[in-house]
Amino acid sequence: MNYKRKAALCACSDFLDPGRTADIERLRLILEAEGVHVEMSPLLYGSGGHDMGQKKANKVNAYFCDPEMDYIFDVSGGDLANTVLGYLDYEAVRASRALFFGYSDLTTVLNAVISKTGRETVNWQVRNLLYDHAQEQLDFFREFILKDRLGSYLPKVRFVRGEKMAGRILGGNTRCFLKLAGTPYWPDLSGAVLLLESYGGGPNQMATALQQYSQMGVFDQVDGVLLGTFTQMEDEKLKPSIEELILEIVPDEVPVAKTVQVGHRTDARAVMLGRYYELSST
Repeated sequence: MNYKRKAALCACSDFLDPGRTADIERLRLILEAEGVHVEMSPLLYGSGGHDMGQKKANKVNAYFCDPEMDYIFDVSGGDLANTVLGYLDYEAVRASRALFFGYSDLTTVLNAVISKTGRETVNWQVRNLLYDHAQEQLDFFREFILKDRLGSYLPKVRFVRGEKMAGRILGGNTRCFLKLAGTPYWPDLSGAVLLLESYGGGPNQMATALQQYSQMGVFDQVDGVLLGTFTQMEDEKLKPSIEELILEIVPDEVPVAKTVQVGHRTDARAVMLGRYYELSST
């Protein structure tokens, strides 16, 4: 096949279970059918891994140094993504044309790259090409990722308070973003739109996380809060809702919007972190 693009599959967070091998191979075949040559990290599968941060980072550095690399898709999740941060070659990242994709625990890497290099990253899980919304995800992949049009995609939002917001979108997973607090990798949130989403956790877990953001002064810095999906809370219809919790704590002048197109759902769309967006009720 005459490949037009090149991508790497990596795992900066927890190793994948070896039982996922068939899924990842199927993902490789899907990407290659779209004209994307795929390199597979040798560090995708295993157990443990808490001491593998440097080795994982070295592999990702090599991908960023490859002048032909277009996309680096992290297919992992869990707890360990921040173990690579001290070993990433941020100068190589800055000079690279490769775009880094991930979600959930990869929130740490996505925002660290922005903080250290000014480069945009993408909140999206490429494994969505495998699941129940595979065809619409493939259509999205073809139209916006392969055609380099991600920056033109705007998630559909419903305003909970206010009618518009604008700023660089930063953040991601509510719990994992807080891992960067107090580190050199925490981005400048002044005038930003803070994205928050979560897979697990009920009202108590979300309330305590939101209090930490408040105590750090985050809600006094940002010009908007964009809520993605909060899977457990929404699936189980837990109360108070995330909208109710956020309105209790965010200053009245800060607009708040909600979208079902960013988060852990298998129909979630990609959003570029570090990019300036203008979102409105229209």
